[in-house]
Amino acid sequence: MLKWALTLCLALLSTSASARAHHGHTKFFPAEHDSVLRENLVANEMGAFRYFTQAQVDTDVRLGKLSALYDQTTYVVSPKLPIERRYALPGTADFVYGLSREYYVAFRQPLMVDSAIRPATVQRRLHLRNAAPAYGLRASTHERGTSVDFSRKLSRSEYKWLIVRLMYYRAIGRVLVIQEKSCFHIFVLGDLQ
Repeated sequence: MLKWALTLCLALLSTSASARAHHGHTKFFPAEHDSVLRENLVANEMGAFRYFTQAQVDTDVRLGKLSALYDQTTYVVSPKLPIERRYALPGTADFVYGLSREYYVAFRQPLMVDSAIRPATVQRRLHLRNAAPAYGLRASTHERGTSVDFSRKLSRSEYKWLIVRLMYYRAIGRVLVIQEKSCFHIFVLGDLQ
């Protein structure tokens, strides 16, 4: 089954109808008008609520409802990401570890996690042109602990490998992916309820 799915992903990689060219680069996971809305609807179904303040994040870290993103072998967290924001829901953290372990086996180097949980108070202060709003149905799912960003600073073979793996995980309903300018935004579907 896995071999069949990977073969399908490779075929999609070479002829993806959903891929769009953007500034000379193919985007296999382009943002669509309702991408973040769809993530929020799925997060609502999962029971993943929005964190509005860092105090809420800190409380759930202490209660074990959020897991630390810390594994210096298979992935590293960007030193630019504040320590208090290096957390995600347990299912998201497990996915990060599993995918990065596969990557490490293939390339003998770690993936880079650029972003994880981000409460609404932090999201509101972002000054990025394409940043999602802090509130509403199109608010960033980083506020829920369901999403992480992986750096796109990869070699060509690493990039292709990651595209194929993400296509596979999307095909089996494990993730939703948006390919942004400098990262892969990955929303991990889970079963909180």
